[in-house]
Amino acid sequence: MEGKSSRQEQALVRREQLVDTALALFSKQGYDATSIKQIAAAEGVAVGLLYHYFPSKSAVMRAIWERHSFLPELRALLLVEHNETAERVLRDVAERFSAMLAHKEALFRLMVRESQSNPEVADCLHTIVEEGIKALGAYLERRVHLGELRPHDTALTARTLLGTVLTTHLARLPIRPWAELVAQLLHGISRHSDHVRPGQD
Repeated sequence: MEGKSSRQEQALVRREQLVDTALALFSKQGYDATSIKQIAAAEGVAVGLLYHYFPSKSAVMRAIWERHSFLPELRALLLVEHNETAERVLRDVAERFSAMLAHKEALFRLMVRESQSNPEVADCLHTIVEEGIKALGAYLERRVHLGELRPHDTALTARTLLGTVLTTHLARLPIRPWAELVAQLLHGISRHSDHVRPGQD
């Protein structure tokens, strides 16, 4: 078992190395101009090994998103804080998503730019965004069932929150306190909306 575990860890490290190498090439050359063969050569592995981890170049792109996007952190956040109030969780989600976008601005601008002309990249971006909306929407549904929030279109609330943060960064708009956005979103859907104030726990 120990040997198997060690091999699995090595395989995971190798996969992450391939993902990071692909990201560097996509950033430098563009998605269309980068081939699977070039990624393998840059990492010093056989093309067959790369296909062992990724069935296609679009699968490599998806792996980049999964490794470097906010989705893994969002899943972990919602899992740990599923009993926290919507106000606190939505504020945390907005602040952490905003911080990640600021830290990885070049990556996100690359993906958005490439998605304009490449259907594979656009599909990958769409899938990741929709998964984030679905995860956040599911959390909001739980808050509805628990009686904290009124029944409403939880996917729309999730889309509005994540979309506003993303648009703010891509358009380089002034970043206001995210607690204000959360308070606006909760107004009308919280059963205690009169008591919701920016920054209040």
